[in-house]
Amino acid sequence: MSELLLLKASPRGAKSITGALADSFAAKWLEANPDAIVNCRDLGPDKVAGPDQAWITANMTSPDARNDGQRRLLEQSDGFIEELHRATHIVVASPMYNFSLPWNLKAYVDNIVRVDKTFSFSPEAGFGPLISGDKKLLLIWSGAGDYTSGTALAAFDFLTPYIRGVFAFLGITNFSEIAAGNQFAPPDVAEAAVATSRKRLSLLSPVW
Repeated sequence: MSELLLLKASPRGAKSITGALADSFAAKWLEANPDAIVNCRDLGPDKVAGPDQAWITANMTSPDARNDGQRRLLEQSDGFIEELHRATHIVVASPMYNFSLPWNLKAYVDNIVRVDKTFSFSPEAGFGPLISGDKKLLLIWSGAGDYTSGTALAAFDFLTPYIRGVFAFLGITNFSEIAAGNQFAPPDVAEAAVATSRKRLSLLSPVW
């Protein structure tokens, strides 16, 4: 059975452009896949605990040697990873902040990139992915300017290559992205960018 994991990273809640675009896409995708499941995960700033020293110590302790407190510290991370392994389709909906990802989305990434959970490592073989490569990943994002290829701001888009790269490191290389840029432009231009993104997502949803 197909399962879509929808990760919403905007701190703006109901006012989020990417959240609204992602919700619309997920609804249309579900129409085309009526037997599928949509699991929506809110990654707002108060939803994800970033790793601290105690978390790091717990993570670096052998699973069979962890105490109850250490296991509790890793519960959220373990849950995130279980969702990632289970999903067949993953949508990341996020604004671009200062040319990159918001801190709460980075905290989520730091929770899912874990040795022997989502990637392997040995001195002999180096690094290797542990997430199935047959999953699909879609990044839906918004930004202040136009960061498309060939524009003056294209080189400042660090969000797209980061999300593409970190998930590819884990094994997910089937990547697509749709952006609603120009949100600092005059209202008619900003609204047109969102409308174009919504149309592209609508066309993608039945075939993705």
